[in-house]
Amino acid sequence: MKTLAFGVTEYVLLAISLLVIIALLIVLFLSLRKKLLQRYALVNYFYPIIRKTAVYHDFYLINKLEMKLNNHESLFIDHVLFGNKYIYVINDNLYKGILSGKPQDSKWILKNKQGEEEIIDSPFLKTKQTMQKLSLRTLIDMNTFIGITLVSTDTKITDLDVNDSHNFIIDTRDFMKLVLRIEGRDIRPLNPEELKKRVHEIDGLNLRREKGHKWPKKK
Repeated sequence: MKTLAFGVTEYVLLAISLLVIIALLIVLFLSLRKKLLQRYALVNYFYPIIRKTAVYHDFYLINKLEMKLNNHESLFIDHVLFGNKYIYVINDNLYKGILSGKPQDSKWILKNKQGEEEIIDSPFLKTKQTMQKLSLRTLIDMNTFIGITLVSTDTKITDLDVNDSHNFIIDTRDFMKLVLRIEGRDIRPLNPEELKKRVHEIDGLNLRREKGHKWPKKK
């Protein structure tokens, strides 16, 4: 009876194959871990306070808005909250550390507890660009939008001086307070019927419509 005998070459190839498989499993694990952490953050940090604001104050809310801009580009927004006077464009960011940057800078710095610095894209500019693209796509006046970059309480932003009248970076603890302060501005409310029409138009453009949820106005 013949037996199989592996030579050095076969063992080397087998070892390489095993290493490749292990590397792929590690990459898959890290990818799934990141998605799970993002999902955890959405459920535990961001979504509850936004939903609470929508329900308590009778605002429309669309989550996970993905809108096609052209054949090569789409726009994704974590939440769109429709207030009585403004439409809030909200993006979530699970940062950990001290966030620093200037309004005009395209890159910011995120420093962790160990003092290590990471260069990141400016969330402030990203939100501003998102509002501009949404305005062009929907033909809604840019001044109707309020941009909010929402961060977890693990992010230190107390020394970050970038907020203006239409673009803010805050943590979850200040979200409802900020929205109510903005809604208290001395301007005319949006037309309720026109607002309802806009909500349905935007919701109709949502490529993730089945996954999102539009909270209806109370009757």
